[in-house]
Amino acid sequence: MNLVVDNISAGYGKTPVVSQINFSLGPGRICALMGRNGSGKTTLLRCINGILPLLAGKVSLMGKDINHLDRPQIAKRISVVPQVNFSPFSFSCTDMVMMAGAARIKAWSAPCESEKQKALTVMAETGIDHMAHRSFNSLSGGERQLVMLARGLFQDTPIMLLDEPNSHLDFANQHRIMALMQKLVKKRNISALITLHDPNLAHYYCDEVIMLKKGQVIAKGETQTTLTDEVLSRVLGDNIQCDITQKGFFVVTPKQINSTPKIKVTV
Repeated sequence: MNLVVDNISAGYGKTPVVSQINFSLGPGRICALMGRNGSGKTTLLRCINGILPLLAGKVSLMGKDINHLDRPQIAKRISVVPQVNFSPFSFSCTDMVMMAGAARIKAWSAPCESEKQKALTVMAETGIDHMAHRSFNSLSGGERQLVMLARGLFQDTPIMLLDEPNSHLDFANQHRIMALMQKLVKKRNISALITLHDPNLAHYYCDEVIMLKKGQVIAKGETQTTLTDEVLSRVLGDNIQCDITQKGFFVVTPKQINSTPKIKVTV
């Protein structure tokens, strides 16, 4: 297994935010991490990346206990696509992408030509090669998110963590990025853990799903069998309904969406 999370608990100070989390993720697999805001998704990603110390349990990356790895060693095993992005300096998009190669470059050295070509290739894969020379801070939120995705891919690690990568993207780009991740995860035989809010995206693009509620795993397993009315309603706190349309599409909606409230209009 590329990633093993063994009975971990963690939090801020002495207050646990996630408790007794267990799961593993193998190569060539995408796993959706789902739950309401404040359920512990981002905290769990910080634990896996070694940013937040554990109160209990163990995280293993490629068979190595993360506590026995330094930051460069972790950076060679795991890349992170964060939720919010801003640079205090006016770097170009290409420079932002190449910064992810720091663990491969010796101290006081600059990226070589092959690294620059690799960055441009990854940017072309994500459809942002036309923005190579633009200032990162001049981009929209969605465009920055695409640059950060390219940056994560450029880091070229066996494990990727993506914290709501679709949060600033329009409908078409949400599906384009998820389809791209699905393709690259299989092609590169890597593991990707992605926090999502949309069960439909999880169903169509993820192999597995982990459902969190108040810092604990409520359900986990293959996406096709785990995303049910009962599990979604229990975790998302609403009356959720999973349907198959006449054309065979899987659709998740709140049941209340079918009951439009009546509004009295006075003329």
